[in-house]
Amino acid sequence: MGELSVAQLPFTSDSTISASVSINNVLNDSFLVEILQRLPSISVLRAKSVCKHWFSLLSDPCFLRSFVRYHDRHALPFTLVYEFHFWHRCLSDHLHHNFHMVSEHKKFQLQGFHLGFLPCFRPWESHPIWMVACHKDLLVCCHLKMSLLQGVYYICNPLTKQWLNLPPSPGHHRVADTAIGFITSEKSVSLNSFKLVQVPKLDSCFSNGNCFEVNVFSSEVGEWRNFKITSPQSFTRTWQFRPESITVKNKFHWLVNSSNIVVVDPFELAEGSCRVIELPSELNPDIGICLGSCQDYLRVCQISRGWSNCLLVVWKLLDYVTGNWDLEYEISLKEMAFFENVCLHKFGFSTMEALAFHPVDFGILYLRFNNQIVMCDVGKRTLEVVSECLQDSSFSVGTCGVFLLMHPCWPSLIPSSFPLS
Repeated sequence: MGELSVAQLPFTSDSTISASVSINNVLNDSFLVEILQRLPSISVLRAKSVCKHWFSLLSDPCFLRSFVRYHDRHALPFTLVYEFHFWHRCLSDHLHHNFHMVSEHKKFQLQGFHLGFLPCFRPWESHPIWMVACHKDLLVCCHLKMSLLQGVYYICNPLTKQWLNLPPSPGHHRVADTAIGFITSEKSVSLNSFKLVQVPKLDSCFSNGNCFEVNVFSSEVGEWRNFKITSPQSFTRTWQFRPESITVKNKFHWLVNSSNIVVVDPFELAEGSCRVIELPSELNPDIGICLGSCQDYLRVCQISRGWSNCLLVVWKLLDYVTGNWDLEYEISLKEMAFFENVCLHKFGFSTMEALAFHPVDFGILYLRFNNQIVMCDVGKRTLEVVSECLQDSSFSVGTCGVFLLMHPCWPSLIPSSFPLS
């Protein structure tokens, strides 16, 4: 493309400037940076095609740092991706797999969210793809090699549609039963440093010495490696399990049953140990619990139902070292008001579960009532239906996973290839 030009400049009184004068001859690089860093990232990417000089200027790491510093003053938009399976109430033998999103990002609001750009995506299959982990604005997805029960993992950015596939993970395991943790470098806008942790069987019992195995793919090493982890106490996973981890303080957290949180530090695996955090004893172990985080605090939520009421309780891990919990909220959902004249009684004995916490606002949670995703504002005592997973109410829904993507001002870049051993 040609260079941008200006027809006339207002700061000259003695002569008329030719219309062919390039804007690059009028504004120096520091002024250009001040102007261009205020644009959205999509506009900056388009501006790279204006001329060679702009391409060089906007590709410079100094510009990226300046861009990030400017935009970090503002709250980052996020996307909640809800992964679920569903079945017809009268034909329960046929199970489908799908995902749904609630997003603050304008592009997803306008164009929707999909993973069809991945080579492993096969929409005609009932289980075309599984999401298993996320960090910042990146997702880890997996396509099942059903014959081997082995996962092939893809790291992708749903916004830019860039992706990277990893070598097949070692061993044979069911992906839906495998705990996954994913973390990237916080200091870079490019995927140049990451770890993917896979626990084929998150289970520790006396018969195997309180040990479980961990497979790790590290970008620094470029291959899968195996570690054996010893737990300070025995635990057996019987229910209440989702593969994705909650990452707090650069550590992975998985909820086991409704009583323990298993903590694995991906940077200290060579030490061969993990940590187990006990949940508040006041929680009912027979009812599902939501594990999440807000502003680097670990939180748990539970909805208990009686004959005439639904009680929402939220606990925050006040002291990460001692494992001391603090009760934040204990609220009756009957005391909360729905927007748009929707009454809580409409849902009757429907499925109610907590899905996720808002990543920044301590007073906001996301719940599921039947097929609808509801935003719960504890401070305002309001409930608002923000989205609907399925339009057909004759289908039942079961949760597979919930993933929160935080969209930085500059999308995380994924290289087209990565040095693998």
